[in-house]
Amino acid sequence: MLQGFEEAFTDAQASIVSLALELLENGEKEADMVYIYIYQNDSMNFFNAFFAKDKKVVLLHHWFDYEQIKEFFGCAKEDMEHITEVCDKYDGKCPAEFRLSYNVNTKAFDAKYNYDDFAGDGDVSLVDIYKDWQKECEAELNS
Repeated sequence: MLQGFEEAFTDAQASIVSLALELLENGEKEADMVYIYIYQNDSMNFFNAFFAKDKKVVLLHHWFDYEQIKEFFGCAKEDMEHITEVCDKYDGKCPAEFRLSYNVNTKAFDAKYNYDDFAGDGDVSLVDIYKDWQKECEAELNS
């Protein structure tokens, strides 16, 4: 792996977080937490995000209209492709699953990765996995 991978990989993820913060700003919304879920393999991409405000989960469609969400997803797809490009450039293994969280107030960033292509055969519902993660995050907020 070439020197500089970790910084480039972190920057690529930060770009997606920045995109979510820009969505908040443009929508004149404030959140305490930003959560981003990404799953990608050779045949599929899945992306979604949600926010937390006052210990409550807020889904995209609660705060933003169709056009805002569509633009957000379009830009996120480009950022997802950039993450893959960074991994390819530096010969780094790209995770299949990303669970990113960003605390807006403290600016703390956390990322959990899964390198297993567990949805490769299509038997797994990524929507269900994403919804389960939402519930986990909400439970953490209220603990």
